[in-house]
Amino acid sequence: MITNIHKNNMGTVSFDGLFKPQRITQDFIVYPLHSGNATDRIMVQSGKRIGYIKLTTGEVTLSPSRSGGSYQHHLALCQPQGALDAEELFILKAYIFVSAGSKVGTNGIMVTDNSGAMEVMK
Repeated sequence: MITNIHKNNMGTVSFDGLFKPQRITQDFIVYPLHSGNATDRIMVQSGKRIGYIKLTTGEVTLSPSRSGGSYQHHLALCQPQGALDAEELFILKAYIFVSAGSKVGTNGIMVTDNSGAMEVMK
Protein backbone atom coordinates (compact mmCIF):
# COMPACT_ATOMS: atom_id res chain seq x y z
CA MET A 1 0.00 0.00 0.00
CA ILE A 2 1.30 3.45 -0.85
CA THR A 3 0.12 6.82 0.44
CA ASN A 4 1.32 10.42 0.58
CA ILE A 5 2.67 10.50 -2.99
CA HIS A 6 4.40 13.81 -3.63
CA LYS A 7 7.18 15.53 -5.54
CA ASN A 8 10.35 15.81 -3.45
CA ASN A 9 13.28 18.28 -3.37
CA MET A 10 15.22 16.10 -5.80
CA GLY A 11 12.52 16.69 -8.39
CA THR A 12 11.36 13.09 -8.48
CA VAL A 13 8.57 11.38 -6.54
CA SER A 14 8.42 10.14 -2.96
CA PHE A 15 5.73 8.10 -1.20
CA ASP A 16 5.02 6.30 2.06
CA GLY A 17 5.03 2.55 1.46
CA LEU A 18 3.85 -0.34 3.58
CA PHE A 19 4.53 -3.70 1.98
CA LYS A 20 3.99 -7.29 3.16
CA PRO A 21 6.73 -7.88 5.78
CA GLN A 22 6.87 -4.28 7.06
CA ARG A 23 5.14 -3.22 10.26
CA ILE A 24 5.71 0.51 9.83
CA THR A 25 5.44 2.68 6.71
CA GLN A 26 8.70 3.93 5.24
CA ASP A 27 9.38 6.97 3.08
CA PHE A 28 10.50 5.79 -0.37
CA ILE A 29 12.09 7.90 -3.09
CA VAL A 30 11.81 7.06 -6.79
CA TYR A 31 15.16 7.23 -8.60
CA PRO A 32 15.36 9.51 -11.68
CA LEU A 33 14.49 7.93 -15.01
CA HIS A 34 17.03 8.95 -17.62
CA SER A 35 15.97 9.47 -21.21
CA GLY A 36 16.57 6.39 -23.35
CA ASN A 37 16.60 3.96 -20.43
CA ALA A 38 14.01 1.22 -20.08
CA THR A 39 10.97 2.44 -18.15
CA ASP A 40 9.26 -0.87 -17.41
CA ARG A 41 10.27 -0.58 -13.75
CA ILE A 42 11.35 2.08 -11.28
CA MET A 43 13.99 1.83 -8.59
CA VAL A 44 12.83 2.89 -5.13
CA GLN A 45 14.75 3.32 -1.89
CA SER A 46 13.90 4.04 1.72
CA GLY A 47 16.19 4.41 4.70
CA LYS A 48 16.21 0.61 5.18
CA ARG A 49 15.23 -0.99 1.84
CA ILE A 50 15.88 -0.76 -1.89
CA GLY A 51 14.07 -2.42 -4.77
CA TYR A 52 11.91 -2.13 -7.85
CA ILE A 53 8.29 -1.62 -8.81
CA LYS A 54 7.25 -2.97 -12.22
CA LEU A 55 5.18 -0.37 -14.01
CA THR A 56 3.29 -2.93 -16.08
CA THR A 57 2.10 -5.17 -13.24
CA GLY A 58 2.70 -3.21 -10.04
CA GLU A 59 4.87 -6.04 -8.67
CA VAL A 60 7.05 -4.85 -5.79
CA THR A 61 10.44 -6.46 -5.05
CA LEU A 62 12.43 -5.20 -2.09
CA SER A 63 15.62 -6.04 -0.25
CA PRO A 64 15.44 -7.16 3.37
CA SER A 65 15.32 -4.37 5.93
CA ARG A 66 18.80 -3.28 7.07
CA SER A 67 19.29 -0.91 9.98
CA GLY A 68 22.36 0.59 8.25
CA GLY A 69 20.42 1.12 5.03
CA SER A 70 20.15 -0.83 1.79
CA TYR A 71 22.05 0.27 -1.28
CA GLN A 72 22.41 -0.79 -4.91
CA HIS A 73 24.61 -3.79 -4.11
CA HIS A 74 21.70 -5.11 -2.00
CA LEU A 75 19.45 -5.33 -5.09
CA ALA A 76 20.60 -8.94 -5.57
CA LEU A 77 18.81 -9.81 -2.30
CA CYS A 78 15.41 -8.47 -3.42
CA GLN A 79 12.36 -10.68 -2.96
CA PRO A 80 8.76 -10.22 -4.18
CA GLN A 81 6.67 -8.30 -1.65
CA GLY A 82 3.29 -8.29 -3.38
CA ALA A 83 1.90 -5.81 -5.85
CA LEU A 84 0.25 -2.42 -5.99
CA ASP A 85 -3.39 -2.45 -6.99
CA ALA A 86 -4.34 -0.88 -10.32
CA GLU A 87 -5.45 2.44 -8.80
CA GLU A 88 -2.26 2.89 -6.74
CA LEU A 89 -0.11 2.02 -9.74
CA PHE A 90 -1.95 4.49 -12.00
CA ILE A 91 -1.65 7.33 -9.47
CA LEU A 92 2.06 6.61 -8.91
CA LYS A 93 2.69 6.58 -12.67
CA ALA A 94 0.80 9.88 -13.05
CA TYR A 95 2.97 11.55 -10.40
CA ILE A 96 6.12 10.19 -12.05
CA PHE A 97 4.93 11.45 -15.44
CA VAL A 98 4.32 14.95 -14.07
CA SER A 99 7.84 15.01 -12.54
CA ALA A 100 9.48 14.56 -15.97
CA GLY A 101 12.07 17.07 -17.15
CA SER A 102 15.64 17.39 -18.28
CA LYS A 103 16.62 19.41 -15.18
CA VAL A 104 14.40 18.95 -12.16
CA GLY A 105 14.81 19.65 -8.46
CA THR A 106 14.49 22.43 -5.93
CA ASN A 107 16.47 23.94 -3.07
CA GLY A 108 19.76 23.70 -4.93
CA ILE A 109 19.35 20.03 -5.87
CA MET A 110 19.42 19.54 -9.63
CA VAL A 111 18.93 16.13 -11.20
CA THR A 112 20.49 16.18 -14.63
CA ASP A 113 17.87 14.04 -16.36
CA ASN A 114 14.44 12.78 -15.35
CA SER A 115 13.04 13.03 -18.87
CA GLY A 116 12.50 9.27 -19.10
CA ALA A 117 9.59 9.76 -16.71
CA MET A 118 7.56 10.88 -19.73
CA GLU A 119 7.53 7.26 -20.92
CA VAL A 120 5.86 5.67 -17.87
CA MET A 121 2.32 6.14 -19.14
CA LYS A 122 2.84 4.03 -22.26
